[in-house]
Amino acid sequence: MTATDLLLAAAAGAFRKPFGAVLKIAPEGAPAIFVDGRTDPCAVAHSPPGGAPPVCVWRAGADTLLRIFQGGRALESAYLSGRLKISGDMSVMARLILESSP
Repeated sequence: MTATDLLLAAAAGAFRKPFGAVLKIAPEGAPAIFVDGRTDPCAVAHSPPGGAPPVCVWRAGADTLLRIFQGGRALESAYLSGRLKISGDMSVMARLILESSP
């Protein structure tokens, strides 16, 4: 399994509950991941879902994103330390419920 596949699988494990928007995750040096939080469970893919542009974008290194997807307080820590950059509609962040992936 490549690092890109591992990241996509971890994202699919973390984003399960709908949050009503499309999120774009842009890992440094890797293909973007799109999370369609309008479906239950969320759809996670390397291509954007048809009909809706992302309203929120995350930018970080792949290792940081993997830690976020694996759970704990990694999301808050990464954001506060500047390792995770978030742009767009911040109300999406309030609706996110990430689940820990194995």
